Amino acid sequence: MLVTGIAAWEPGRRYPDGTVLLGVGVAGRPLFEEQCLGVILRDPENEETALAWQLSARERGIGLVLVDLSASWTSVIVAITDLPRAADETAERLPSMGDIPIGDLFALADAFAGMVGGPIIIEDADFRVLAYSTFSGSIDEGRTIAILGRQIPAMWRSFLERSGNLERLRTTDAVVDLDSGPSLAHRRLITAVRSQGYVLGILWAAEGDSPLPPQASASLSRAAQIAVPHLQRHREGRWAERARRGDLVRSLLDGRGQLHRQALELGLPRDASLAVLAFAPISEDTLPAEEWERITDHVAVSFEAFRWHAAVARLGEFVLAIVVVPDARAEGGALRLGSDIVSRSHPALRDAGLCGAVSTVGAGLVRLKQRRLEAQDATLYVRSRPGPERFVSFEAVQPHVVLQELRQSWIGREDLRLPGLARLEAADELRQRDYIATLRVYLRCGGQLAVAARQLGIHATTLRYRLDRMTVISGLDLLDPDVRLLCQMLIDPPYGPSR
Repeated sequence: MLVTGIAAWEPGRRYPDGTVLLGVGVAGRPLFEEQCLGVILRDPENEETALAWQLSARERGIGLVLVDLSASWTSVIVAITDLPRAADETAERLPSMGDIPIGDLFALADAFAGMVGGPIIIEDADFRVLAYSTFSGSIDEGRTIAILGRQIPAMWRSFLERSGNLERLRTTDAVVDLDSGPSLAHRRLITAVRSQGYVLGILWAAEGDSPLPPQASASLSRAAQIAVPHLQRHREGRWAERARRGDLVRSLLDGRGQLHRQALELGLPRDASLAVLAFAPISEDTLPAEEWERITDHVAVSFEAFRWHAAVARLGEFVLAIVVVPDARAEGGALRLGSDIVSRSHPALRDAGLCGAVSTVGAGLVRLKQRRLEAQDATLYVRSRPGPERFVSFEAVQPHVVLQELRQSWIGREDLRLPGLARLEAADELRQRDYIATLRVYLRCGGQLAVAARQLGIHATTLRYRLDRMTVISGLDLLDPDVRLLCQMLIDPPYGPSR
């Protein structure tokens, strides 16, 4: 069997036949449970481990290659792509474009323009401009904005989504024919470049000084087939670069390795003020790898669009960004940018809307690990609290985060529970009372009798009598502020276990 694709191993993901899996930052054994052609792992430098991997691979009929620790994943991928591949055989059966090297997208765009009869833009699957044909005639501003901004203009994306054509591009091989568009646009032909069910990119053809020829739609469909190996090569190179940068980002945020060297490779100034922004899906459902890839792309592209220097990577259930804050006082700018990324996530990611948080800001690479924890903890707090605010600063929610941490520390610790509260619960069940609910409201009101009585809808005297009874039953001194604080942490769902 020939190599048909390269992918980083992720739990639960299914891979097409002929896929080679890369063990980027993972242990070796789980990879051998997958249906794949081969596995590439870093040499464990332990003979027993290496032998165990070889036996596992042999039992499963999977090829195994161990590479030196000093080898970059980029060089590994380049070596694999030089092998004969099924995709290359497919390319040989597709119409030829002469001597255009695989991956030269600008030359390909010029060739497509001549074939289709109008200027061409080649974009990736997330509508980022990869290449465009040379063109000297008149064209509408949509093409100019796309080229200068390096991505589809927001007005065009909204237009395609409202008309249902965005979904057509994602799910079919159809050529979308648009007579007009935003800002008095010329006619457009748009189609997706697809391979094995995946969208590799998008081709746009536009009318210039003269109408597109009658065969333009068929020619663009043919161009989409020709573009497959070119965009596959681009995708592999982009994936390799992302994997390399992801390793560096993870090392920085874990506080591992040579921090200054890693920061230099990521283009992060040594003494810059840095913040960490965390993003996570609002839903806690398990997402497929493709959805995580779209989330990571959405975050990275957003930083690029707003000209913020950031190093972005997925770590577990978060997409994290190390961001250079030009001025330590500009923390509000990072907060606004994070809020904008979250608010724009619904159209880009369909149902997987995002929430998130920004850490404190300051210089020092050694503090990045702590800032990562700040951003992640604040993000988990936002996700646990219903409400319109989906992106916050760590400092704004720090008291709530601390209380959540305390809650986690006593889960399962029955010795930390107050027997007096158990007696109140028993009294509620036996006499059909609502002592616990009354105490919760009283504590939320800061022990203010009149305020709590109004919220409960009872007279203050009634509440005073009820509190006296609760004191007798529980033995708790509700006048002691420490007792009141502990009771609230134990019975109030936002802080303690719901009882």
